[in-house]
Amino acid sequence: MSGIPWAGQGGSPLAELGQILGRRWAHLEEAWETTLRANHLLSKIIEDKLIASGIDPNSDTSVIMHGSLARHECTQGSDLDWTLLVDSQADAKDQKTCLAIKSALSDESIFKELGLKQPGPEGAFGGVEFSQPIVHFIGGEEDSNSNTTRRVLLLLEAQPIGIRREAFDRVRKGILRRYIDEDRGLLRKSLADENVRWVPLFLLNDFARYWRTMAVDFAYKQFNRGNQGYALRNIKLGVSRKLLFASGLLACFWCDPEISKDKNQEASKLSLLNCLDTFLSLTPLERLALFISVQIKTADSEFIRKTAADLFGAYDEFLGLLNDPERRKHLNELTPDDDTDAVFQEARIIRRSFGLAIQEMFLGEGSPLRQHSIEKGVF
Repeated sequence: MSGIPWAGQGGSPLAELGQILGRRWAHLEEAWETTLRANHLLSKIIEDKLIASGIDPNSDTSVIMHGSLARHECTQGSDLDWTLLVDSQADAKDQKTCLAIKSALSDESIFKELGLKQPGPEGAFGGVEFSQPIVHFIGGEEDSNSNTTRRVLLLLEAQPIGIRREAFDRVRKGILRRYIDEDRGLLRKSLADENVRWVPLFLLNDFARYWRTMAVDFAYKQFNRGNQGYALRNIKLGVSRKLLFASGLLACFWCDPEISKDKNQEASKLSLLNCLDTFLSLTPLERLALFISVQIKTADSEFIRKTAADLFGAYDEFLGLLNDPERRKHLNELTPDDDTDAVFQEARIIRRSFGLAIQEMFLGEGSPLRQHSIEKGVF
C-alpha cells in the first residue's frame, strides 16, 4: 500500500505526478481523504432520509456536491454546497425530495463531525436546479448570473453522490453537446495555414465569462456583505477560483492532440465530446496534473518540472492554511484596512506564488500552451 489516498484503484494523475516529481503534498492528501469520508457519510445520510420518507430515487434526479467537496479539497470550514439536479418534467415529488435532503443535511452534528458550514447566503446552493434552462439558455437575457454559474459549475466543479448519477451524466453531456454542435468553426481548417481548429471557442468563452463574473462578484459581495470575510475571499479568488478557470481553459486546449498527445484523437464532434467528458470527469487539480505528466513524458524540461513544483507546492500551502481553524477564522475576520496583517501577508504570498505558476504554465516561454493562450485565451 502506498499510503496515498488517491493512489488506489486506477490511481489518479495526482499520484502519478507526485511519483514523477518525487514529491508528496501532505495537505492535499489530507483534504482528499477528508473529502472521500465526507461524501461517503453524506451519501448515506441522504439515502437513509429518502428511504425513511418513502422516496425512491430514480434516474431523473442526482444529488450534486460543489465547491471543495467536488474538488476533493475539503478542509475545516468548507461550505456544504449541494443541489438537487432534476432532468425531467416538473413534478411535485421533486420538491418533496429536495425538502427531505434539506432536512437530512440540517443536522448540526453533521457539520460538527465533518467541520463543514452551511451554503453561502446568496442562495446558489441548497435547492433544486432544473436541466432545461441550464442546457438551453446559453447566452442572451435568459442566461442569468445564477444560470451561468450552475451550468459552468456542472462542468468544472461537480460531483454526484449517492446511488443515482444518471441525470448528472446526461445533463453534462447535453451541455457539452450544445457547445460543440453550435461552434460552427470547430474542426474547420484555417484559411491562413490549413490547420484544423480543435479548440472549442464557444465553450472557452463561457468559461472566460464565468471567471470574469467571479471577479466582478467579488466586489459585489464585498459591498453586499459589508466587507465581511474580505481577506479569505480575496485569497480564494486568486487560488481556488483561479484554478477552476485554469482547468476549464486547459480542458478546451486538451481537445488539440498536440496538447493531449492523443494519437487516437479524431477530427469529429463525437470524439471531442468524449474527450471533454472524460477530461472534465477529473478534479481541477487532476486536470492540471494529467497535462503536466503527459508533457514531462513526451518533452521533459526543467521549465515544466519547476512550474509543476511551484504550482502544486503553493496549492498545498493554500489548503494547509484553510485547514488551520485559527488562521482561517483570523482571515475571515479581517477588513480591507488590515493589509499589513501577518497572516494575510503569508496568504498573499501563497496566492502570488500560485498565480505566477499558472501564468508560467499558460504563457511562459517554454509552455506548449503559450500560442493557444495568446491567440484564443486572450485575443
